[in-house]
Amino acid sequence: MTFLDSGLLLVLLIVAPVMGALVIAALAATSAEAGRRYALAVALTTALLTCGLSWRLIGRQTAPVLVVNAPWIPTLGVWFHLAVDGLSLWLILLVTLLTPLAMLASTAITTRRHIYFMLVLLFESGLIGVFLARDLVTFYVFWEVVLIPAYFLIGLWGGENRLAAVTKFFLYTVAGSLLMLAAIIGLYVAHGQATGRYTFDLETLVKARNLLSPDLRQWCFWGFAIAFFVKIPVFPLHTWQADTYAECPTPITALLAGAMSKMGTYALVRFGVGLFPEEAQAWALPVLVLAVVSILHGALVAMVQTDLKRLLAYSSLSHLGFVTLGVFSFTAYGVEGAMFHMVAHGVTTGALFLLVAMLETRRQTTDLGEFGGLAQAMPRFAFLMVLASLASAGVPFTNGFIGEFLTLLGAFTATPGRWFAVVAASGMVLSAVYLLTAVRRTLFGPHKATFEMPDADWREVLTVAPLAALMLVMGIAPRFFLEATRPAVPPVVTATSRPS
Repeated sequence: MTFLDSGLLLVLLIVAPVMGALVIAALAATSAEAGRRYALAVALTTALLTCGLSWRLIGRQTAPVLVVNAPWIPTLGVWFHLAVDGLSLWLILLVTLLTPLAMLASTAITTRRHIYFMLVLLFESGLIGVFLARDLVTFYVFWEVVLIPAYFLIGLWGGENRLAAVTKFFLYTVAGSLLMLAAIIGLYVAHGQATGRYTFDLETLVKARNLLSPDLRQWCFWGFAIAFFVKIPVFPLHTWQADTYAECPTPITALLAGAMSKMGTYALVRFGVGLFPEEAQAWALPVLVLAVVSILHGALVAMVQTDLKRLLAYSSLSHLGFVTLGVFSFTAYGVEGAMFHMVAHGVTTGALFLLVAMLETRRQTTDLGEFGGLAQAMPRFAFLMVLASLASAGVPFTNGFIGEFLTLLGAFTATPGRWFAVVAASGMVLSAVYLLTAVRRTLFGPHKATFEMPDADWREVLTVAPLAALMLVMGIAPRFFLEATRPAVPPVVTATSRPS
């Protein structure tokens, strides 16, 4: 067995960033610059390990199996159970790609830099753990671990109103997490009483779910669903998002919007629908309503924003509504499109926030009124900005189009979702309106003669170029990405038994 066939690779993906953070703590007394370079090296190494993992798994016709399952607290039935398949693989790749890019873009961080990069690595480790965990306690621990570095990254390096924003973010997230914890404990106790075996193992609980009472399953479904809806977010649990994204350091916002929000969408498929398919089907209609409201509300509010970060925050709310729509269509096209759109949204939104970080570094503001005519002074930046905006708006031959088209197709072919798909399609039109309006005002509006800004340098181009390339590759050749996630689709569709 080679190293790439070993579950040890999964453990290393989680441990490597943590070890890197500890080394940076030791280097803090010598040089903050040395700590930054080491953090970047660790993040790039983790990305290379993930590429090795993808080389091992992509192209298999059946669901890939690469597992770690070791006792953690065996007396309570808690196991350190990790596994990877096509659904989690692309999200781990997304995390390990965005992390070094966010580090490269963090030039505005001048204070406590070693602590900043330590927290970014811990944030990365927690995200990877969420996407690998198959034991409910292990999953919950990583879910909460992500909150800790995020809280300090916003609270220490955020904007003027960072304390109010991070407090709201913390309260919303913790409230959702406590509901999920109550549901986890409820499942654990009920399963133990029904079978005599107390366990938190996901696969075991899925197989025995019909032994639990319908009322318990329904309450537990909503305990999980609310926690996931907060993290995505879904209307009306989204009110923390715009303030948090606006006050957060912009490179970290790229991680929050590009990667952290996928915790909710991923968990909705893996744990929400995976554990409670009948309950998810029974509540599909109100969830579809919330998904469409999220799409339209996010798009309409984005149209009136004058701050680029807030505009992108509401844009994210709108675009991730398509993921929820696709999942709760319970069709092969819808679920496949939702999985694709998770990654596509992370790529495009991550790129847009990194581009906004360039403007903020030069002008110390993200107010749309402070920019204009930048295409002439910053042609390289303008090209990347236009490409990312078109991809986010869902223009054909970009990744945004594939994901949204598949989710709408899936929703339309599901009888209860047909009219929801028709209404949600207007969200694509509205996204083109607010994104192209922002591009016009920023790049082609009246030239601001009071300042001249240098074009994106080689480091900044390198920061966004991989994401720009992915926007086109995923849009032109989506089959490569779809085939990797396809084995994860039938279990969701079959379990819910919704006709396509």
